[in-house]
Amino acid sequence: MAGLFLSPQRIDRVGLCRWAWRIAMLLKAMLLTLVCLQVSSLAETPRTVDAQRWKTQTLASIETKLQNAASDDDRLEYSARRSWLRRWKPGQMPTAPADAPDESELMEEPVLADLPRPESVDAGAWKAMVDWQKQLIASDTDDERKDNLRTTIELASQLEKSLADHLPADLQSLATPTGWSLAYARYRLGRALAYRELPEVRERWPIANPDEYESRLVAAFQRLTEQTKSGRREFILLQDRMFRRAGKKGRALELLEANRHSIEPKWYLKKRRDLLQELGWDPPYREAARLYLQAGYVDE
Repeated sequence: MAGLFLSPQRIDRVGLCRWAWRIAMLLKAMLLTLVCLQVSSLAETPRTVDAQRWKTQTLASIETKLQNAASDDDRLEYSARRSWLRRWKPGQMPTAPADAPDESELMEEPVLADLPRPESVDAGAWKAMVDWQKQLIASDTDDERKDNLRTTIELASQLEKSLADHLPADLQSLATPTGWSLAYARYRLGRALAYRELPEVRERWPIANPDEYESRLVAAFQRLTEQTKSGRREFILLQDRMFRRAGKKGRALELLEANRHSIEPKWYLKKRRDLLQELGWDPPYREAARLYLQAGYVDE
């Protein structure tokens, strides 16, 4: 019978052995984890080192171009490229701000139907503008914008011209709701005209007269710029597009970054990715493309 029971000393030895075994297994697991982390780190290090080397070489090239810039415009462009690239840390590119878009300082598009008719505006003209704006808002949506460009351009042109012709100067300023309605009409027109340059749009609706098209787009953007003094975040994506199409991709990238809290995450991530690709900056482009996909977005 005595053999069926363990002495206290035997129990202590068994317990110690069990604890020792558990500690050994724990240490083994920790060691395996450490090895895996080291292997992972070693796998990523060459890519990071290559990206850092590319960054150093590209910054040196930009410095040379900046020193040899022939105009103030060129200096601004190269300075913008240098500024963005200096901030970029390979493997640590930020994603879109979680709280974007911050609409606390953004002005929504006023609906003319909700506004009192200005005394100086004829009732018939006002009704026509109310109807045009209603149709324009229904046409110019995120989902159907590309398909409705003809309608959007026509409606936005009619609405802008009528507002500009019928509203007195004081009601065209951004201090008034009607002034904001005019600004949004100009923005929608400029954006729709800019969309005409997209390859999939040009395939369906070729630009027959490039010079006429260019003049129309630039003029529409100029009217918006003159009215808003170029400082409104509501219209930043059109300004970014105009920088981009003029070859000022560094300034477009910096403008995008400066206003990232006011931009829908999808458009911020997509436009950052596209600009980096157009600049030919492959390492940051690949990182931006990965972040775009990881956020759950795909190109249409």
